[in-house]
Amino acid sequence: MVRLYNKKGIDRELNRWDGWIEEVAGTLRLPAPCIRAVLRREMGEMDVLDPAADGAAWFYWLRYRMRKGLCRLGLAKNPLPLVRKGPLGKRDSSTGFGQIFAYVAINAANYGVERGLCSYQWLGLPEGRRMEADRPEDLCLMWHYLRRSTRGNIALSALNLVSAGEEMNGHTDFASYTPEELQLAFTRYNANTRHITAYGRAVYQLYLQECGRH
Repeated sequence: MVRLYNKKGIDRELNRWDGWIEEVAGTLRLPAPCIRAVLRREMGEMDVLDPAADGAAWFYWLRYRMRKGLCRLGLAKNPLPLVRKGPLGKRDSSTGFGQIFAYVAINAANYGVERGLCSYQWLGLPEGRRMEADRPEDLCLMWHYLRRSTRGNIALSALNLVSAGEEMNGHTDFASYTPEELQLAFTRYNANTRHITAYGRAVYQLYLQECGRH
């Protein structure tokens, strides 16, 4: 499979966003090498199928917005597209550097705000009300935001990792995590399982490499 990023490309992008990664790390009290390791792994696995998946989700939300307009004119009753299965019914896709789904990002944003780690404004999201992963309007907004904003994608991916760490280890003091606890947090970022996976072990090795670079 043709990858979208080679090692030099990943290095270039991570260096370009290094200042923001450091700011996110400081705000969320999360070691920057943890963020870089996850991003490096996710970017390294992106292939030509990822833009196709993004395109299917983009088309779904285009039809959603069009049907919302028809609803306002009284020409349709339901803003959701009629086709809800198969490629034409794909409402979400893992996107951006962190390859994060919109519903995951919404949950991560709420997690961060409710624990006082950050605000919706800092994340670049609208203030005023809690986002809901089962609300089409919020899912549409978040998916487009993750796709167009690298800053937002990185911040929400980092928040998802913090949430994963708390879920798996009971606290978010990443600096005190054992190697096993770090691997559990990395694993949970990628999959809903209680056991360390090959993904968790691979990201941990990238984390060690990032620690050696900085």
